[in-house]
Amino acid sequence: MKKPLLLVFCKNPILGKAKTRLAASIGEEKALEVYHALLQKTALVLFDVDIDIQLYYSSHIDHDDIFQKPSITKKIQTGNDLGIRMTNAFKEGFKSYSPIVIIGTDLWTLDIFDIHKAFEALQTSGTVIGPSADGGYYLLGLQKFIPALFENKKWGTPTVLSNSLNDLKKEDVYLLEEKNDIDTYNDLKDHPELMQLLK
Repeated sequence: MKKPLLLVFCKNPILGKAKTRLAASIGEEKALEVYHALLQKTALVLFDVDIDIQLYYSSHIDHDDIFQKPSITKKIQTGNDLGIRMTNAFKEGFKSYSPIVIIGTDLWTLDIFDIHKAFEALQTSGTVIGPSADGGYYLLGLQKFIPALFENKKWGTPTVLSNSLNDLKKEDVYLLEEKNDIDTYNDLKDHPELMQLLK
């Protein structure tokens, strides 16, 4: 019997490369500060995760980062778009693990409960999705690889969730609570702790 796996997709925190949409309104340095806060929040949640974790960096592996835990294996994303990168990570993961859940590092309201709930739901459902308010998703969980989910998507647009659900018409899908990624200045307004960083 295979073990469960948590995949985490993480952009390297590089000035001018991380949180570019946010940087357009608050500047690159403040956007990087916000992103560091998001990474710290993610690391806190991961500290409570008691299964294997594979952390996929966007450009290079940072061995001295805040994600220091024996159960975390660090890797590099491969592929020209997000769909291909997720495909490669899931395919590699499914060689040894199942089910698999993937999250990003853009969610200030991420909670260990969300991850527990996803794996719990995957005991009876084939797919779990955590919908984002912007029309995407913050979490995806699969019992088996479903290629269509990662093909023909305009990543980062409001059509991703609806197109993904369309791909899953014949699957048993469990939807988690809707949450909101931090991508723009408007996304920050609901979170006083993040707004403090702009002062």
